[in-house]
Amino acid sequence: MTLFATALSLLTSLVSALVASRRAVRVLHMWQMDSYLVGRYVSWMFRKPMERYVDLVSIGVAALCWAAPWPGGHFFWIGYNLWLLLRRETTQAKKPLDYTPRARRTLWTARVLLVLCAFVPAPAIPWALLLLHLAPWAVLLANLLLKPVHARINRGFVRAAAGKLARLDIPVIGVAGSYGKTSTKYFLDVFLAQKYRTLKSPGNYNTLLGITRVVNEMLTPEHQVFIAEMGAYKRGEVREIAELVRPRIGVITSIGPEHFERFLTMDNIEQTNYELIAALPPDGLAVFNGDNEHCRKLAASTRHTRVALCSVSNPRGDADIWAEDPVQSRQGLRFTIATRHGGRVAVSTPILGSHNVLNILAAARIALEMGVPLESIAAGAARLQPAPHRLEVKQGAGGTTIIDDSYNSNPIGAAEALEVLRQFTGGRRILITPGMIELGVLHEEKNEELGVHAARCADLVILVGPEQTRPVARGLRKAGFPEANLTIVKDLAEATAMFPRLLRPGDVLLFENDLPDLYAEK
Repeated sequence: MTLFATALSLLTSLVSALVASRRAVRVLHMWQMDSYLVGRYVSWMFRKPMERYVDLVSIGVAALCWAAPWPGGHFFWIGYNLWLLLRRETTQAKKPLDYTPRARRTLWTARVLLVLCAFVPAPAIPWALLLLHLAPWAVLLANLLLKPVHARINRGFVRAAAGKLARLDIPVIGVAGSYGKTSTKYFLDVFLAQKYRTLKSPGNYNTLLGITRVVNEMLTPEHQVFIAEMGAYKRGEVREIAELVRPRIGVITSIGPEHFERFLTMDNIEQTNYELIAALPPDGLAVFNGDNEHCRKLAASTRHTRVALCSVSNPRGDADIWAEDPVQSRQGLRFTIATRHGGRVAVSTPILGSHNVLNILAAARIALEMGVPLESIAAGAARLQPAPHRLEVKQGAGGTTIIDDSYNSNPIGAAEALEVLRQFTGGRRILITPGMIELGVLHEEKNEELGVHAARCADLVILVGPEQTRPVARGLRKAGFPEANLTIVKDLAEATAMFPRLLRPGDVLLFENDLPDLYAEK
């Protein structure tokens, strides 16, 4: 082979390696959104390989180039790849790739691997075509090669956080549960801030490394209380966080089938959340949702620490704190907090959703434990604001009202959000939703129930994602919802493009869930 032919073959492979390097960014983005879990990413990729992995256009172009006379086919392939490199993405990510140190290490290692592959002696066009499809595997291999490095770095971060917590020695409150963790954390922070300088884990920082980062970067000697939200996708993850922060008080807000696809059984969900309670000391306090059967089961088995139940109306008479005469309106919630020791105070809060009564009660019980009087709790309740994208009411354009419940969705929260929508009268009530995800074998059942419920609460429904929302549509039709009032669109951008011609002054829009790009339908 002449020097020119060798150089042309190498260039043919290199441009494909560069295109694959660009595609590696999207691959890494998808993987990052699923917490770098190898099995889930591979499963996602092969569920729809023709959309997410296999590039049919490039296969066709490669076939033409392979059949074309040399060197014309090589030059055409190089030109085609340069076009792939220079073209702009038409779809914008809802949440872009977070270029954390781990992401940068993984991305650049994958790119080096792809460039090295370009030097493999092989037929240029077929090998270049294969290179175009190697981005997912290069990223996975890069992660495998870097796994010892990541583990060593992460252990260092965790040790630093543990040392800092030991030095500061302040009370830590853990918040776990399937639903309501973030809202309860926000409410508790407001109640305690009237007496203490508090730090709560921000946003959805609820993993071991997320809490580690909060401790290392945000916790200072001025803080007197640390509130740590604890999330999990499998057994053992809450225990890891609890072992790090060593909580004195823990609350399980609610237990239900969220992430059922990952946990597979309700027992796994129960035991994972109970890992917080198991870590409490004998003089600690475990607060449970007394109206949730799974929480009551866990509370009944708790012997090593004190237990407190929260309840609406206290029908069993065993609650430490309960709500009397709860009323929900467009303006928020009103009820009376009553305690086992005879305390009573009227509460009025702008928070929407009757499920938030229990979240407020849980936060109030912990605040009482920390010495905050009932009167201060009532004053704090009047100032509560919803956690971002959790039943936030906003004024939209053209005299419309937006109920933003887009952070995520679960059967309990979605039902409550629909009841909030029902409260708004005077205009059309419009639901925009992609349905609920990660319910595993419960996906069809729970999404169909969502559709049945929506038929009673909404006047118009816009479903986002034809395949994902098929059971929701089935539930709507089952409940007799008018077909003319149901619209199914490909993505949220298509839904919002309808608004200028669809919306009228007085309309109320409920955005229930907003799926990440990982679940986008093409």
